[in-house]
Amino acid sequence: MKKLLIIFALTSLIFAKDIILKNSEAIKIANKIWQNEGSGKKKYLVWWNKGEEFASCGIGHFIWFTKDKPMWFFHAFPDMLKYITKHGAKPPKWLTPNTPCIWNSYSEWKRAKEQNSPKMVELTNFLDKTKALQAKYMVHRFNLAVPKIINYAKDEKLKNKIKYNLNRLLYKKDGSIDAQGAYCLIDYTNFKGDGTLESERYQGLGWGLFQVLAHMDEKNPNKYKAFANSARFILDRLIKIAPPQRRLYRFKKGWFNRVKTYER
Repeated sequence: MKKLLIIFALTSLIFAKDIILKNSEAIKIANKIWQNEGSGKKKYLVWWNKGEEFASCGIGHFIWFTKDKPMWFFHAFPDMLKYITKHGAKPPKWLTPNTPCIWNSYSEWKRAKEQNSPKMVELTNFLDKTKALQAKYMVHRFNLAVPKIINYAKDEKLKNKIKYNLNRLLYKKDGSIDAQGAYCLIDYTNFKGDGTLESERYQGLGWGLFQVLAHMDEKNPNKYKAFANSARFILDRLIKIAPPQRRLYRFKKGWFNRVKTYER
């Protein structure tokens, strides 16, 4: 995997230069995210959580909606597929960024999984072969998210807090890239989005990276724990404010285990 380059189009107050992740850092971040999403196992590359309305595919478990039941969340799988195809990936002939999920329900997906259907096998193998490109996509998505997050702040005080927390996590005191901080930010963006999409709200409240950065305790000397504590608060709030039928409490243990990987 080549070096992953994150180019941030930000003001001169923050990130005056490109951010380059070393090959080893990029691989480590990608592997940690894949461990979070699918325990690093090939069989989880094409998945569908029981009770959800969509499939989750790839190392970032990118959401893939059905034709009959589009959701209001960021539709990540087509976006990822478009990116990796542009950068050299060759998907199966039946798969394009405009292709809706080929299974219309959990039961259809489960049957295809159990029968090891041809399309299930073909899609799994394709996603297994393109893990490096998917990792690049996650970095690309975070790159696009940063200016959106900063500009989403409604006033200068909050905007400066967002910039400060981004800067604090991304850089060590000597100005070099902080791989652990980059992991926290890239993983959470992939996990719960950037927090600027107005459709991703329950009771008027979001749960993305913007909300986590805005809630961070700037006085906590341990920046990783400050980020993790804020993420736990935002996720716990999400569980409480979501419609009861979504039963998000089912995921609390797994979500909190994921957040624990942000700490150091």
